[in-house]
Amino acid sequence: MKVVRTVMNLSPELLADEPDTVSELTRTGITELISRVRPLLEKEKNLVEDLKGDVLVVGDIHGDFKAVKYIVNLWRNQGYRNLVFLGDYVDRGEQQLETINFLLALKLLYPHRVILLRGNHETPSVNSFYGFSSVCIKTFGKEAKRVYNEYNILFSYLSPAAIFKKVLMVHGGIPMGLSTMEDINAISKGDIDAENDILGQILWNDPSEYYHGFEPNWERGIHCTFGRKVFLEFLETHDITMVIRGHEVFLEGYKYFFDQKLLSIFSSPNYRMQNKAKIAEISEEGIHLVEVKDAL
Repeated sequence: MKVVRTVMNLSPELLADEPDTVSELTRTGITELISRVRPLLEKEKNLVEDLKGDVLVVGDIHGDFKAVKYIVNLWRNQGYRNLVFLGDYVDRGEQQLETINFLLALKLLYPHRVILLRGNHETPSVNSFYGFSSVCIKTFGKEAKRVYNEYNILFSYLSPAAIFKKVLMVHGGIPMGLSTMEDINAISKGDIDAENDILGQILWNDPSEYYHGFEPNWERGIHCTFGRKVFLEFLETHDITMVIRGHEVFLEGYKYFFDQKLLSIFSSPNYRMQNKAKIAEISEEGIHLVEVKDAL
């Protein structure tokens, strides 16, 4: 296997054929990777709208490098145009650094085709408790704090939403108080802990069939749950036909809400209770669920 010490050694062919080479990046190589991806994220709108062709949508990954490699291989071999991840790349999983570095390298190599949206775990208030900070300490020793901060600064520039064929893609859910979709683009990038209320809701909110409106999210202790009435009003107001989100694990890898107008997917198999994993394909034929089988 070729040792990849700097980002300059990376190529699409090498990544495709030997994705594990990303794990060979040195500390300097990781800093270089982060510094080269950041300008791409800074220029990208908060609401990514310029996708052309079909889209493969990926839910939570949480350091499941094997699942990511399977999904990316499927993306390439099946000829999908775009690959949209809904966030939660780090925490809990066994190969968090390999996962995030591989995805950042893909973003660098395919800046307009690979979209990395932000999840609630791409904030230090969360990933300092659920594993990513510990992984950095174990891997980088005395330099851990600096590397950890570099990642979190980069995460603060990830876009929170994308839209394609009137399908809105976010990590958590619809926010209360959004006047127009342009309000999403008005959110300042670089918000390390997602303190902006609209941004925080997009990363954290959950759907619930038990409510009609927005209610406090008692289970998470932060932001809101949203019910059928406000969700359908949101779709009509903003000319959206469907929402695809992540943020929750389900035994079958997915769950539909609100007459199948909201699809929640989770893309890491065996994460909890031997759950299955799903990704979603958006094409001219509609939306089709694909199981992440071979990563089991």
